[in-house]
Amino acid sequence: MKKKPIAIGLVLVALIAVFWLSCEPGPQGTIDVKATLDGAPWTGAVEYTLTRTGQNITGASVEKSFNVTPDTWTCAYVSGGPAGATFVDITTSATQALPDGGTITFTLNFVTPVPPLGATIEFVTWTINGDPVDPGIYQVPPDTIIDIEYKEHIEGPEGEVVTVFQTAWLVIHYVEGEGEMVWLHAVNADGAVFMTPPANKLYQMTTVEGVDAPYCTEIPLYKCEPVKLDVEIEWELEICTDYTKTINWLHFAEANGAPVLFDILPLPPGTTFTLVSWARLELEGDAGPIIVETEPCPTLTIVIAGP
Repeated sequence: MKKKPIAIGLVLVALIAVFWLSCEPGPQGTIDVKATLDGAPWTGAVEYTLTRTGQNITGASVEKSFNVTPDTWTCAYVSGGPAGATFVDITTSATQALPDGGTITFTLNFVTPVPPLGATIEFVTWTINGDPVDPGIYQVPPDTIIDIEYKEHIEGPEGEVVTVFQTAWLVIHYVEGEGEMVWLHAVNADGAVFMTPPANKLYQMTTVEGVDAPYCTEIPLYKCEPVKLDVEIEWELEICTDYTKTINWLHFAEANGAPVLFDILPLPPGTTFTLVSWARLELEGDAGPIIVETEPCPTLTIVIAGP
C-alpha cells in the first residue's frame, strides 16, 4: 500500500512532461502581403490565397501579415483591388520559400488602364475678317481675310502631350474676271494658323499641289482651273483639351504684313473665286497611325467689291 503514492507520482510526472512538451511552439515564419497601384503603395480590400501542401489561407485585405509554418508558399490573386484598376502580377515571385523564423513578402501589383489614343476634327465655320459666315456668296472689300475654323480633340491619358501632324487643304477656283490669269502669293506667316487655347507649334509649311511653297512663292491661277493649296502643321497638343484651330487662308489684296497663308494681288471689281476646304489629323497610336479627316466643307464664293 505504501508503494501507490510513488506510482501515482511517477504517472503525474510523466503527464506533466507530455503536456509541457506539447505546448512547445513549433517552427514559425511570417508572410506579409502588400499591394501597389501604378507603382505606389495601396491598401484596401482584395481577395487572395496563400497555399502550401495541405494548407490554404484566404486573405481579404492588404497590408496584412500571417504567422505560418515554414514551407514553400504560393500567393494567388482572386478578386478585388483598387476600383477600375487591372491586376498585373505578384512580386518578387508568386511562389517563395519561407525559412524558420524568416519573413517573405508577396506584393500584388495593379495598374490604372490607360485610355487608347484617338482623335476628332470637325469643320466649324468660315469666317470673314474673323466674323463667322454661312456658306454662300459674299462681296469683300480690300484688306479682307478669309478664315476657317475647326474643332479638334485628342483622346487618351488626360494631361499628357502628343505630337500631331495636321494637313488642311483649300481648293481655290478662279471662275470670273477680266484676265485669264491672276497671281497668288505665298506668305506662310506663322500667325496664320493658331490654336485656342494656345498650343506649341513645331512646324508649318504652305504647299501648292503638294509641292512646298515657302514665303514669296508665286502661283498663277488660271480661269476655270482649280488649284489645291495646303498647309502642313505639326503641333504638340495636350490630350483631353478641346482646341479651336483657326486658319487665315487668304488676304485680298496684298497682305502687307497680315498673318495669312496666301494673298492675291489687287483685282478689278467683280473678280470671283470659289473656295472649298477640308482637313486631316495624324498621330501615332498604340496599334499604329491614327488618321481622321473631315468631309469638304460647304463652298464659299468671294466676289471682289468695287471702290
